[in-house]
Amino acid sequence: MLFSIGFIFTFIHGGLTGLFLGNVTIDLPLSDTYFVVAHFHMVMGVSPILVVFGAIYHWWPKITGKMYNETLGKWHFWMTFLGTYAIYLPMHYLGFAGVPRRYFAMGNTEFLPESAQDLNAAITVSALFVALTQILFFVNMIWSLWKGPKSDPNPWDATTLEWQTPDHPPKHGNWGHDLPVVHRWAYDYSVPGQEQDFTPQNVPASVVPVGSEH
Repeated sequence: MLFSIGFIFTFIHGGLTGLFLGNVTIDLPLSDTYFVVAHFHMVMGVSPILVVFGAIYHWWPKITGKMYNETLGKWHFWMTFLGTYAIYLPMHYLGFAGVPRRYFAMGNTEFLPESAQDLNAAITVSALFVALTQILFFVNMIWSLWKGPKSDPNPWDATTLEWQTPDHPPKHGNWGHDLPVVHRWAYDYSVPGQEQDFTPQNVPASVVPVGSEH
């Protein structure tokens, strides 16, 4: 969920910076600067990667039958999320300052403020930090395969069929010869009068635990 929320936040933020580039008057001085680099990477680089990480964390218990270390996963998220912002937020300022992109040698740099070099150095450090942070992810996943506790077949209390398979992890064909019977739609959460917060699609109404009226 952290990675999903991080994706939404980052994608919206990156999209808002695109409004600047949609205005011809502003786009002309910004189009070949670090501002575009920051905008593009926030939308097309960081956002999709956050989604991929979120998907891996979500499906890992089902695919492997093992649960990863959630604390380490949270550290991985915050270090990655804040680290990427430490890379790309300063780039927006550098773009407004006129730092061009795609230049291997700038030649005369008198038009650049002295802070540009310091920010470029800080961006490099942040990029190295984010790259090293990904070691946490690989350590967490590899550790879970060998030493991680066995995960619950439905660790997220989901109602949909993929979390109700008879084997965990699912075998070829998922359900074998006996296909599930669907009794309700996919989002039966917090139904009044029912004991548990979620009701799987393949559980008949006759066996749904019913709670107290009070």
